[in-house]
Amino acid sequence: MLNGIKSNESGDDVNIKFRSYQTEDFTKIRDMLVTSFEESPDSGNWLIDRWNFCRMVSQTMHDTFGTWEKTVGVWEDETGRIVGAVNSEGEERGEAFFQIRFPLPSAIFEEMFIFAESHLSVQDEGRQVVRLRIPKGDFARESIAVERGYRKMDWDDTLSVLPLHHLEPVELPTGYRIRSGPDVSSEAKALAHAKAFGYFDETFDRTIPLAFERMKLAPDYRPDLDLSVVDTSGEVASFCTLWYDNWNQHGVLEPVGTIPAARKKGLAKAVIREGLQRIAGYGAKSAYVGSTMDFYKRLGFEAAYTSIVWEKSL
Repeated sequence: MLNGIKSNESGDDVNIKFRSYQTEDFTKIRDMLVTSFEESPDSGNWLIDRWNFCRMVSQTMHDTFGTWEKTVGVWEDETGRIVGAVNSEGEERGEAFFQIRFPLPSAIFEEMFIFAESHLSVQDEGRQVVRLRIPKGDFARESIAVERGYRKMDWDDTLSVLPLHHLEPVELPTGYRIRSGPDVSSEAKALAHAKAFGYFDETFDRTIPLAFERMKLAPDYRPDLDLSVVDTSGEVASFCTLWYDNWNQHGVLEPVGTIPAARKKGLAKAVIREGLQRIAGYGAKSAYVGSTMDFYKRLGFEAAYTSIVWEKSL
C-alpha cells in the first residue's frame, strides 16, 4: 500500500505522499529532471529529450498516448513539490524508470518498487516480469532490488557526453543539404525514421507521421534543432533532433539516424555537427547522447553515466 512516509534519513521532518499522475505533472516532472541533473547528475534520471520524445513520439507509435498517464506514479512532499515518479516509455515492455530528487527515504524507494511491479510488469515468454534501471554504484537501490528478488542483467543504459570546447566544421557531400523544422514534412521525417530503424514496409503505419507531428507540441521542441539532411529529390537521408536544456547548458541528441541507402557518406556526422553548432549558439557547454556506439566515440563522446538493468519475475 502506498501511503508515503514522514521524516527522512537525514533526520529532517518531511512528509512525502503518493498520488496519481495528473496531466499538468508533465511540466512539473520535466522541471524536476532539470533541477535534479544540476544537483545529482548520476541519479539515473532521464534528461529532457527522453521525457519529451517518449511522450509525443514513442507513445503515439505504440498507441499508448491516451492511456500512459494512468500508469505513472507520483510522490510529492508537503509543499506540493514532486520528488519522485515512476513511469514507462509507453511501449508496454515491462520497463519502469525512476525519476527522483535526492535525498529520498528508503521506504519511498520501496514504494516505487511496489508501484513498478504492480503497474508496469508484462507477460514475457510465459513469465510476468518487470525491469528497472539502477545507477551503477547506487548500493541503496541495489540492496532493495536484491531483497525484492531482482537479478542484475548484462545490459545497461549509458549516457555519453561531449564537451563543446572545439566544434568541427560541417562537411556535406555534393547533392545534400541540411533543412530544419517546418522545411521538412512530418511524413518525410517519419519515413526516414522507419527506414533508419528498420521497421518500414509497404504497409507503413500512418500513425508514424502523426507521432512526428505531435513531437512539435513537446514543450522543449525547437524547430531550428530538428534537423534533416535531404537529397536532391527532397527525401530525408539522415536526421538529428536536439533538445536544449537551458538551465544545465547542455543539449541531447534524440533521435539520430540515417537510411540504409545513404550510409557511409558522413551524413550523420554532418547533421550532428550542425546541431552542436546550433546549441553552442544558445550557450551549451556540452552535449549528451544515450549511446556508447563507436560512431559517437569517433565524434568525441565519452561514457559518463551508466544504469544497469535489473529484472524480476513476479
